[in-house]
Amino acid sequence: MIRNCFVIMILLIGTTPCVSAADEVPWPHHQVLAAGVHVIGFADRYRSANCGLLVADDSVSVVDLPRGITAADFLDQIKAVTHKPAKTLFLTHATHEDAALVNELRRQGIERVHLSPTTFKSLTASAATRKPNSQPEAAQTSHAGFEIIAERRNIDNVGQPLEFLPLDEFSAAGGAALFLPKTKVLFGGPAIYHGPRVPLAGTDTDTWRANLRQLAAMSPESVVPGFGSWGKAEIIDRQQRFLTELRRQVGYFIAQGQPRDDLQHAVRLVPDYLVWMPYDTPLAEDVEHVYEELTVPHAPFNGHTPRTDDGQVHALVLIGDQPHEPGHIEEGLRPVFTATGVTPHFAVDVRALSVENLARVQLLVILRDGLMRPQAAGRPDYVWMTPTQEQAVVDFVHRGGGFLNLHNSMGIYPEDGPYLRLVGGRYIGHGPLERFRVEVVDREHPITHGVEDFSVADEQHTPPVDAERVHLLLRNRSDDGHTAAAGWCYEPGKGRLCHLANGHTREALNHPMYQRLMQNAVLWCVKK
Repeated sequence: MIRNCFVIMILLIGTTPCVSAADEVPWPHHQVLAAGVHVIGFADRYRSANCGLLVADDSVSVVDLPRGITAADFLDQIKAVTHKPAKTLFLTHATHEDAALVNELRRQGIERVHLSPTTFKSLTASAATRKPNSQPEAAQTSHAGFEIIAERRNIDNVGQPLEFLPLDEFSAAGGAALFLPKTKVLFGGPAIYHGPRVPLAGTDTDTWRANLRQLAAMSPESVVPGFGSWGKAEIIDRQQRFLTELRRQVGYFIAQGQPRDDLQHAVRLVPDYLVWMPYDTPLAEDVEHVYEELTVPHAPFNGHTPRTDDGQVHALVLIGDQPHEPGHIEEGLRPVFTATGVTPHFAVDVRALSVENLARVQLLVILRDGLMRPQAAGRPDYVWMTPTQEQAVVDFVHRGGGFLNLHNSMGIYPEDGPYLRLVGGRYIGHGPLERFRVEVVDREHPITHGVEDFSVADEQHTPPVDAERVHLLLRNRSDDGHTAAAGWCYEPGKGRLCHLANGHTREALNHPMYQRLMQNAVLWCVKK
């Protein structure tokens, strides 16, 4: 019996120490998410920031900075809990105010810091850009000991494989995310807030949404946001829905021509998009930030002006009016651009339709009518398209541009003006929202390639067309036998124009045959 006890003692001594439920952990908000992956949360005064520990055989990698604790104490605590020293630091975000802490961590044993280029610049900002009363040491961090990562990279020398994803373009302060493919844990960094208010100043919310789609595509099972409660993959979806809904509401407000003074009263987010309501309700400054993004001069490119030599096809896509909120239109059109490889620049501010902006794209797409409806006392409805804008569209097409004119984009525009003469048809109204048939007239044209007759719930538009100029592709037929043109094309000057009449409902926009029509039309309009 004594010999058996001795054997048990030898086995216990030889076992690698690990963290268990019985261990005394110094952090009040701590969880082991997977083998060797810890997450630690900090107090509200630090915006409920989180950091992580990646425990390898002989050392620990830290993800983001500890808050409210000295570097020495934090590293001592890591060694006490994991029985290993911390050697590596991954930063998904940092500012010049964090430089002192980063430098102290390095003095206490951190040998390598991995971060994105913009985060490095934010961390090492010059004294001239430091906030008042910030630490002078903020400007003293050098390149030595830093691994500046500009592109998505696999890193395999820290005990387990991981992917470092720079996400600098969505935030002026920089950002990144860290994914562990073996354990399916994602450290989302500043791209994900789950609880605390999301400060939007200094961000590009559209690029932010694209980053979130990229993170969701990695199919993580556990998600650690930069700030707030950690959980499952739906955290990413909620963050994306929050940004999308805020942009949708502000965009709808702009598309109707509402006066800016009414903005704060018009935007209301329901709890579906929030977590710690009302504490994470957007403030006036957040709503104003999105308004600035979606109006000129920021719109439609918001700092990402296309280069003429980038080898890509770019489209200016003007959407939304009072009967057609822009959110579902964008959702219906994005798959078209993804499938065709065209880069869309969505706009809800009609002022974005200009000579200068058209010169930067190869394709114009419009899905909105010509009327502004401010719905404010003393503010009558008005036709928004100016003679300058009309001529800009005509010149753009005649010089070689493509124009995809969708649904109601002939409605309530200047009568007998150059814009409507260019389109080749005229809006005279529509029937009730009902199911009707869309029939292919010319099955040999590239725009109708692969398209079969289909039924759809939509408004049956009945536009007269200039039959001598345009080539009829489609017609619609109601249950009572009434028919009308539903699609046509022709080549004005050096350019190409296509009109497709459907598009009022989500069902109509997302119908597989209509998606095929729009994809074909985009490619034909840009001569691909």
